[in-house]
Amino acid sequence: MILDLVSPWLAAVEASDSTRARSAFRNRHATLLEAIRLARAPAFDVLRLATDPDQLHILARRAADPATQQLLRTTLSRAVEFGADRCSRVVLLAGDGGGDCTEPLPRSGDTVALFIEQIENDQELVVSLARAVGALTRWAALDGSARTGRNRWEAAPSVALREWIYTEGVALHLAVALLPDVAPHRLLGVNHTAFNRMREREKVFRALLDADLDERGIGLMLRWLTPGAPIGPRTIGNVVLPPMVGRYLAWRMTAERVERIGLREALRAEA
Repeated sequence: MILDLVSPWLAAVEASDSTRARSAFRNRHATLLEAIRLARAPAFDVLRLATDPDQLHILARRAADPATQQLLRTTLSRAVEFGADRCSRVVLLAGDGGGDCTEPLPRSGDTVALFIEQIENDQELVVSLARAVGALTRWAALDGSARTGRNRWEAAPSVALREWIYTEGVALHLAVALLPDVAPHRLLGVNHTAFNRMREREKVFRALLDADLDERGIGLMLRWLTPGAPIGPRTIGNVVLPPMVGRYLAWRMTAERVERIGLREALRAEA
């Protein structure tokens, strides 16, 4: 199911009594919105939605566009063909540009939340959905302490970074399977120059990551897998990690596994 929450939020923003309408919208979707807030970052005390009417009109047209919704359905169907589990619901929202563009929500019936203000084109839409569906598939297959039936910020203190890196990597390879002709830098959401710089310094970054792989904690999630994190958490000694380097290394580190055992098995294998 595709649930468009952009259009009703626009209606609330433009209502004659906007304060009451916005409150009613948040109350109506309170459980879902709280799950999304908890998934986005530990510092967020409220889920921030876009409030500019001009921007919201553009985003609402995209969210309600039959072609966009069909692309989402097609992507979900093809992801299942490549070995992913079925996703029960995709929720479209318009945020304030903060946090990740996609949030997998295992506690909310295997829901994926997509913040479309951060997604510029169809390729990015497919990659974002693939990353979330890949994560949900993996989490559903894991048992014991490795299973992240909570949001990742709650689970970070008890789950080693190795698992988060592996999950990100195999989910990106699901995106590769869905978009085999897309250049790697576009897959990662960086320009060609930034991609080349990460590739040139890959050994340095990989050594730093190796030292963290068996550690746990929110700080490591901020350091390696939160592109919007400030420089402080991304600094190790005198090295400032590029925003997307964790995803880049995850993609590189899982390539051999995916090639060897196949995507379906890799999505469910031990990290």
